[in-house]
Amino acid sequence: MTKDSLYLPNLNGVRCIAAFMVILSHIELNKSYFGIGNTFHNVKVFGKLGVTLFFVLSGFLITYLLLHEKERYGKIKISFFYFRRILRIWPLYDFIVLLSLFVLPYFNLFKIPHFRLEFDTDIQFFITCFLFAFFLPNLLISIKLIPFATQTWSIGTEEQFYAIWPIIINRIKNLKKMFLFIITFYYIVIFCINLSLFDSIKYIVLIREYCNILQLDALTLGSLGAYSFYKIDKSIELITANVSLILSIFVLTMALLYDVEVPFFNSLFYALLFVILIINLVYKKILLRVLENQFFNYLGTISYGLYMYHQIAIVLCINVLLKFHIMNDVALYVSSIVITVLIAGLSHKFLEKPFLTLKNKWSVFNSNIFPENKY
Repeated sequence: MTKDSLYLPNLNGVRCIAAFMVILSHIELNKSYFGIGNTFHNVKVFGKLGVTLFFVLSGFLITYLLLHEKERYGKIKISFFYFRRILRIWPLYDFIVLLSLFVLPYFNLFKIPHFRLEFDTDIQFFITCFLFAFFLPNLLISIKLIPFATQTWSIGTEEQFYAIWPIIINRIKNLKKMFLFIITFYYIVIFCINLSLFDSIKYIVLIREYCNILQLDALTLGSLGAYSFYKIDKSIELITANVSLILSIFVLTMALLYDVEVPFFNSLFYALLFVILIINLVYKKILLRVLENQFFNYLGTISYGLYMYHQIAIVLCINVLLKFHIMNDVALYVSSIVITVLIAGLSHKFLEKPFLTLKNKWSVFNSNIFPENKY
């Protein structure tokens, strides 16, 4: 099969920014676990928004590539798609889960005050392993927190999205209407299940928490943005207008500075701003290569590892700094970031890269949208 080369600029840099939004937020979060005062309170909001940015970006990229494959070859090779997902996501995901369950809890340097990995029964341990194995950590997080693996909830969400998305792209003709329907239906479901009318239903709390963190709105809005960009429909002219770009940057900056929460539609609000920025970054020539340099490209390439390992690095650094009585913000931030980058870089080279090389053999075209990206 002939392979095409695709390229969208700046997006590796965007993934890098999303990863560091989460890292900075979790440094402050972990300080509170250890009873250390928070210096940068506003940084805490970055974590949730960083994950939303990841979701928007994932929806955008996956949909763009699937649309290209469908248009060029008439259909999507779904089995190839699934196998690529397995080779990209599973090795590091499984490694983190194994470390979190069977290795890190037994070392004092990875202890977190008031967080102990204990299971009341063998059944509870079995359920935990079952949910991890079937990529349902976004359900597990509502039942039990597993230190160093809590971040996998978003990986579970993405895997569930990937399971159905190529089928939708393959079979639905009017994708724009379908995407709008999915977003609308998602909010109707969230509104309904949060009514007090359903309080008596068994496991309703679990169902509510699962639906609330699913962020199907961000993933689907990213997909809608990809569809509009790929088809160059009428909305692109509005989205890429200078006033839209300037306004979105201004609103996003103010919202971050003042920790703005939009009741009920908070995720959708920020996802919309992120979509506008992403489309402008890949569409406008004046913005080309803003984030295109060796530094951002490398960090973007290892961003999956940055996201998965950062909690381990942060806790390690806090424990070491406290042990030697040299705890301060500069030491903590610098050491946490440096060690996270080092671990993620080594993991990418020795754990992930062999699987990425194998994954490329199952690609239907050369995707340079992200070098060694999550597609």
